[in-house]
Amino acid sequence: MTAGTRRLGAQGSGQRLLLMDATEQILCSEGYAGISARNVAERAGLTKQLFFYYFKSMDDLFLAVLRRIHERRLERFEAALRSDAPLRALWALNTDPSGAALATELTAIASHREAVRAEIVQSAQQFRALQVCALATLLPAQDHAAGLVMIAAALAKTLTAEAALGLTEGHAEALTLVERMLGELDAQTPQPPPLGQSREV
Repeated sequence: MTAGTRRLGAQGSGQRLLLMDATEQILCSEGYAGISARNVAERAGLTKQLFFYYFKSMDDLFLAVLRRIHERRLERFEAALRSDAPLRALWALNTDPSGAALATELTAIASHREAVRAEIVQSAQQFRALQVCALATLLPAQDHAAGLVMIAAALAKTLTAEAALGLTEGHAEALTLVERMLGELDAQTPQPPPLGQSREV
């Protein structure tokens, strides 16, 4: 069996997940420069040979990590839509700083690896489309759902990135404006039906 056709380990394997966990940990603590098959395997408590049993290349590893991050984001997105205040929950999701370091390092990787860049773009496009659709449903009176999503995403990214650097001038004022706008939009958001009833679909 050639290297190109060899069988890879199962995607749901606990060891494969350990390697993905280790990759996220290294990216957050050491950055992209600390990533190698050997370092990831050692952090996971496994051998380099096992690394290549589960991943054909570093690109395969990064794509697996990106897809898992995207799945987690979609789960949180769905939970936000089910909340009593979906607009605020969506804003909180976009401004959550917990994944900022990881996102920064993955973006750095994308500048050197086309497959990673394409995956990031594809998942971002999907997530943005979902947000636009959700906003159009939550605020049917608004005609600019795509623009609102774009502005919110850009502001959230700037706030998160700058806060990670310790740059916070103007942040409180910006958040006050966001809070005011959320209050105005909340008044336009259809209220959930009484307990035991469901909305028409």
